[in-house]
Amino acid sequence: MNNKNINDITLFRYLFSLDNRDLPRSILMWYKNIGSIVDSDRENAISELYSLRGNCRNLVLLSKSFVDTMDKSYIKFTQFHMDILEELDGENGIVRSPYFIEGCYVVYSVKNGCLTLWVFHNNDHIDKYLSIPTFYVCVSPKDKIKGEGHQLDGMIIPLIDNLYEENIRDYIDMVLDYLCLRQWAEVQLKCVSTTTKKQVKKAKKSQVHTVPGLDFYTFDSKWYTELSNDESFKVSGHFRLQPYGDGTRKLIWINEFTKNGYHRKATIDKVKDGEVSLD
Repeated sequence: MNNKNINDITLFRYLFSLDNRDLPRSILMWYKNIGSIVDSDRENAISELYSLRGNCRNLVLLSKSFVDTMDKSYIKFTQFHMDILEELDGENGIVRSPYFIEGCYVVYSVKNGCLTLWVFHNNDHIDKYLSIPTFYVCVSPKDKIKGEGHQLDGMIIPLIDNLYEENIRDYIDMVLDYLCLRQWAEVQLKCVSTTTKKQVKKAKKSQVHTVPGLDFYTFDSKWYTELSNDESFKVSGHFRLQPYGDGTRKLIWINEFTKNGYHRKATIDKVKDGEVSLD
């Protein structure tokens, strides 16, 4: 697995205005060159990327232990989907999971109660030099049902002909769960700074200098569980969005417990430094 410098990936160079390349236009030309049909839906999906340039949160890497923990509880988060999209209206960002294939990044945008995703690939299997989006997804929750029966209305557009991805729903759930936890739970984003090489001309000679590059973040969870036990009736495990007097809300996980039992706090799967590599 070859690690790539985040500062050299065309997706990040475009979103953070590191050069003047018109990435959406290059993507559309790439589709045409490989023979994929560029209809109005695909063209509009790519054109939306113009609105994200210079208006995007830094990359966040989710650790394997964090994703494994969330995978056990994601159904519990469906009741908060409408709330999180309302609260984070106008936010754009990028996430990467250790379960994404090599070189895969998901760009997201929240607008008017809808979550839009572009599934980008930056690897030699598709193109050595260009970040290519393979799917465009736009969804909006229509209810606060928890688990089975929860409705996500929207559309999924393959951006390359004859392309199929069976795990698209995983991308949607992962971004929504990440947003819920980052916004409402006790979490920590650890900043990781990078460097890049810059060529500088001086006295008719070119010199290469090491300069600061883009920062990215690793996601560290510090939310708590309530552990309870007694001999009365049981209450199943659930998440609760707890309001506070200062107008804020925090997401709290309540493990299955027995009513009127004792309570104590315990941490859940803290992310270890260096657990996720940037591919």
